Amino acid sequence: MDARGIGLGILDTLVKVLLVIVAVMLISKYASEAYTYGYNIYNQVPVSKYDTRTVSVSITDSMSVGEIAELLENRGIINNSKLFWLQERFSEYHGMIAPGTYELSPSMTPDEIIGIMSASSIAESEEDSGDQ
Repeated sequence: MDARGIGLGILDTLVKVLLVIVAVMLISKYASEAYTYGYNIYNQVPVSKYDTRTVSVSITDSMSVGEIAELLENRGIINNSKLFWLQERFSEYHGMIAPGTYELSPSMTPDEIIGIMSASSIAESEEDSGDQ
């Protein structure tokens, strides 16, 4: 084997090793991020358990859960709009947030907030089932 062939063989090996290292780093980063999101979906904490002030929030019929989450994040009621979207998606109240004006607090967990915003929707469905 000549020097050029040896050099190309070493370069080829280095590129493959570098690609493996980059792949492992990316997998590690995204696995860690996925674990953190999964953990936080079910281990819900309020923004501040000591901040009991209430904030009036108006939800319209045309708002998506993502828009509601951004509104709540901008008002300081939740920390992470993407995480709130996932929490709503996996909650028992999925798709039940009703339009209205709500008094919410940073001391509430995301599940409590979703429950409050879904309460009128739950009450309506119970009334409808009682009428039959």
